[in-house]
Amino acid sequence: MTIEPLPDDFPPFACPVHKMALGPRLRCLDCDRQYPDVNGVPVLINDANSVFAIDDYLSSETAYDGASGYAGHLDQRRGIRQAYRRLMHRLLETDLAVRSFSIEDAMRAVQAARPQANVLVIGAGDTRFVGRVLYTDVAFGKNVNCIADAHDLPFEDGSFDACFAVAVLEHVADPQRCVSEVARVLKPGGFVFAETPFMQPVHMGAYDFTRFTFLGHRRLFRSFDEVCSGMAGGPATSAAQMLRYALTSVSDRASIRKWLRLASIVLTIPIRLLERLSRRTLSAYDSASGFYFFGRLRPTPISDREMLRFYRGG
Repeated sequence: MTIEPLPDDFPPFACPVHKMALGPRLRCLDCDRQYPDVNGVPVLINDANSVFAIDDYLSSETAYDGASGYAGHLDQRRGIRQAYRRLMHRLLETDLAVRSFSIEDAMRAVQAARPQANVLVIGAGDTRFVGRVLYTDVAFGKNVNCIADAHDLPFEDGSFDACFAVAVLEHVADPQRCVSEVARVLKPGGFVFAETPFMQPVHMGAYDFTRFTFLGHRRLFRSFDEVCSGMAGGPATSAAQMLRYALTSVSDRASIRKWLRLASIVLTIPIRLLERLSRRTLSAYDSASGFYFFGRLRPTPISDREMLRFYRGG
């Protein structure tokens, strides 16, 4: 695994507890704790405030499988099993509608507004952008520069111009704390882009905590003015997902569920083909699969009374 070095002038790593820049060898100058480096990747976890523990990343058995089974996207399977998994992922995740706004659009907007923007990606997975980007995750990956828990981001205040978090906030114990951390590490007027599910079944097992209505998602980002927002997946996607899960719930046996999952993909194709139509009305917001938000940091949060005017639905 090769990690590209960050530019010398990039924001320094900080202690996830004290939020102060780390000294030589990843040592906190406040508490004198030294954080580990695993093959060039700093592990900057606040052990007292995370479902993950630093020790999870030091074992040779878990170092590249991620902590506690979280890293489902880092599949180590090979051959036919890997090809099958990738095919299932492509069939299940391909969006059959034209997206009104994507993470790539958000990145272009950020780089147009701030050509030398420092960008933080939380939950990096296999994401890769051109530009000054730092990738964090709670599992090792080919692009991950740092192991970090979004509840305690290991960076100083005002370090970044933008932060991206796609399919992250449903997997954290305290989403509001994580968004507050995002706001903390952004410069004044900094950007955020997030995609988060609403009407989706559980995925990633025990590491799946929360869902958000459109208004609930908007409230998460009450410290941001909206640039644009909308559905990341419409009601047809929701219906297809629910039907797939209903069919596979017939059995807990992996060998049977594999074939049920394959059959469910075929059966739900007609439903998914309705996705373009299912996004056209305000009523669609009441049963959307998920939402995106692209916003800019504001000086003061929006009050809950004001928040009601942002409601979208039937």
